[in-house]
Amino acid sequence: MLYYFYMKNININELQSKISQVMKSVEKGESFEIIRYSKPIAVVLSKEKFESLKNELDDIRANCRYCAVELREKVKKLKEEKREK
Repeated sequence: MLYYFYMKNININELQSKISQVMKSVEKGESFEIIRYSKPIAVVLSKEKFESLKNELDDIRANCRYCAVELREKVKKLKEEKREK
């Protein structure tokens, strides 16, 4: 299950002038997408949210590896059955 969260947008110039306030908000769980020249360039989120996303990605990768191994075994078995016929 993916970890979804809401992000506020903040211009990089505003971030520079309000960095302390933004960091306090991040500590409280808010996330920010940093915008420069109308383009998103970075995301600021709490360590807790980052770790949660990282752990979820690790779980997805592990599941994908398991599925790939399982698929290879099934393909091998199908090829062997085809040769026997």
